[in-house]
Amino acid sequence: MRILRKMADMAANAKFRIKLLVSYFLLVSFIILILGFAYYQISAKNMLLNVKESLGNVVINNNQLLDEKLQSIRDKSEMLPIDNELYRVITETDVTDNASLLKTDRKITQILFKYFGGDMDIYASFIVTPSYNFGNTARMFVMPDGFMASSLYRKSIEGKGNLVWIPTYRYAETLGEKDMSSLKFEFNKLASAVKQLKLTFVDEKGIFHSLPDTIPEPILMVNLTTDYIGRLFADYAQHSEYRHLSYGIVDDGGAVVIHSDEALIAKHNRPVWLEEAADRNNGSIQKVIDGKPVVISFSRMESTGWISYIEIPVEDALQDLNALRRYSTLFLIIMLIVSIILAYAMSVFITKPISRMKKAMKLMERGNFHIHIPEHGRDEFGHLIRTFNHMNGRIETLIEENYASRLREKEAELMALNLQLNPHFLYNTLTTLYWIAVENNQQEMSLIIHNLADMLQTSTRNKKETWPLRTDLDWLNKYIYIMSSRFENVFHVQIDVAAELLDMEVPKLFLQPFVENAIIHGLAEKEQDGAIVINGWSDSLMVYFTVEDNGCGMDKALIDQLKTGKMNSTGMPNVDKRIKLLYGSEYGVDIHPSEDGGTTVHIRMGLIASRRDMVEIK
Repeated sequence: MRILRKMADMAANAKFRIKLLVSYFLLVSFIILILGFAYYQISAKNMLLNVKESLGNVVINNNQLLDEKLQSIRDKSEMLPIDNELYRVITETDVTDNASLLKTDRKITQILFKYFGGDMDIYASFIVTPSYNFGNTARMFVMPDGFMASSLYRKSIEGKGNLVWIPTYRYAETLGEKDMSSLKFEFNKLASAVKQLKLTFVDEKGIFHSLPDTIPEPILMVNLTTDYIGRLFADYAQHSEYRHLSYGIVDDGGAVVIHSDEALIAKHNRPVWLEEAADRNNGSIQKVIDGKPVVISFSRMESTGWISYIEIPVEDALQDLNALRRYSTLFLIIMLIVSIILAYAMSVFITKPISRMKKAMKLMERGNFHIHIPEHGRDEFGHLIRTFNHMNGRIETLIEENYASRLREKEAELMALNLQLNPHFLYNTLTTLYWIAVENNQQEMSLIIHNLADMLQTSTRNKKETWPLRTDLDWLNKYIYIMSSRFENVFHVQIDVAAELLDMEVPKLFLQPFVENAIIHGLAEKEQDGAIVINGWSDSLMVYFTVEDNGCGMDKALIDQLKTGKMNSTGMPNVDKRIKLLYGSEYGVDIHPSEDGGTTVHIRMGLIASRRDMVEIK
């Protein structure tokens, strides 16, 4: 984790040009590697298919050539049972007379030569009876007793007159010559074809004769060397470009007829893929054998039913891809070099405008705002430079405006200090007037002046937007007293506000404009019995106030003009806006005509004002 964190820090702190170079290099490398890998996989797949097809054709062609030769042997063996001469020789032989046996041997040798003598690939051919082995014994000799006790004889009997092919076997072990098992023979590894000869004869009269029951049916034995069977595969392997090619022929039981490794010939070495191959007869299989993937192309021989195959490692099949791998590596290196050059050129092109802006920012940092970067192009960097120049000019303008604003603030501060003297001067003046009224026994005037001075002092001392409802009602009562002195016996005011609301914060003087409107506009024409009722209560959601009078009232058209702002009014819009700012848009002021002809003002406020709006007014 520490190493990854260091690498991340290095990447974060690297220059933009380095980041651009590295990212472009990695991107190009990734694309080339992916394309190279995909191309290699596709090429390998196609090459493997071609190799399978090629090997399959070789196996099929070799099988066809072998089938032609072996089918010739089968065809010739089909002629022997109806050979009249062979029938007479066998029936006329006296097995107890050696001279007769020798004479029969010469005649049968001539007969066998007539059928098989012209085929140089046949190693030896015999007709074996329980008493004698007839045929050419110059190259090999088969003892009748050993043959009759061998698996060759049993399979010939099981064939019931059909030619049976015997996979490769060892001469001494198969024919019971145990004393000769340690010796080496030219014919030690043979493949044979055996057939029970059901001899027949047709005489001159056309009468069909079969072999008498007293004479055992002879067995034809044709021997082939493994060189004969595997010569075509050996020639292909010798001239093949594959270094680790192997081949073989096996029967369905796994007995090895031929194999490129001679040590495996005449042994039972069942391949792991044999069962699958036996079901398909011909084709190609890819398996993992001894930890290595290999390709096996196989085909079944029509004449014998054996399966011949060629096996090569996948690595050998793809050996031509080594050149492709080298060329791909060279191409990758060239592309990476080109990508580095292009990335460097692109980074210079991209970072040059950024470098200009960086230098300009350093000059701005030193206080020099009279900078203009040359604008080139309409791309993103051109737009960025134009924006920077505009921003620089705007900053210069704002600095000048800020300087002028500070001068104005100084002037405003001096003016505010001067204005602070005015309320103090006015309060002192009202106090002087109060004492003059007291000295002249003008009690009513002195109380009016005293209330007005208190109202002025309360307003100037409290500089917040809100104050407690208790303070607002106290200020309102002083105002009502002054107005009652002017309109003596014209109206009276009743205030009924819940005690728990007296300490809540309310907008300053929010009731005064409505009381003033009720006195001046609603009750001005009354001579007596004017009434103004102020109520205040709350529920769990909001606080409610009403100011109701029994004056002349307002018609609906006038109220609508007041609400829409068509009628010039200051008090109601001012209070309404302040309440909405303090509590929210769902609160505010509404006006309705009263049932008795007057006017009712409804005020809705929240329980708690927003603190962001409760700022001190300076």
